[in-house]
Amino acid sequence: MLANRLYQRLLLILFLVMTLGQISFAQSTTEKKSARSIFEALEEANEGEGVITIFQAPELQRLIGLPAGRGTTLLGHDGNYTLLMGYRVQMFNSNHPNAKAEAYARAEQIRHIAPTMSSYITFKAPFWRLAIGNFLTREEASQARARLVSSLPAWARESYVVRDKVRILNYVDPNATEE
Repeated sequence: MLANRLYQRLLLILFLVMTLGQISFAQSTTEKKSARSIFEALEEANEGEGVITIFQAPELQRLIGLPAGRGTTLLGHDGNYTLLMGYRVQMFNSNHPNAKAEAYARAEQIRHIAPTMSSYITFKAPFWRLAIGNFLTREEASQARARLVSSLPAWARESYVVRDKVRILNYVDPNATEE
């Protein structure tokens, strides 16, 4: 038992040494200027702060901000819209007898609060669902959920971000190579 705990602590120390050997951390009490990417923000030189140098393959840098492990899956085109795997905010999910009417009523409420967000009501037996928006990243969907929940706090417990097919207007794939 003692050997097992010692082994676990040794692994933890080894992990920390390897991690700290790769990245230098700097503490900052001043505001940072906005940068185009997290890499530029971390490597930005500021007076009175340490220097951070990140050694990262360009292929991995391009993946930052995309859904983890999946990349952006292109599913097709529909006019000016591109169909992709992305995220939506699910605001309602029920199989009660009046679930259909409630889903449509909630969609109407959201239309008044956030008229630019699209509402999607689906029936997948036996559940009626209401999902909102078309977001490429989970972060965008989480921010939209926070805005919706601030206006509709009673719905907070049953709302969450879900992975779904989304429609993005005039989408340009950042990983596409021009010929």
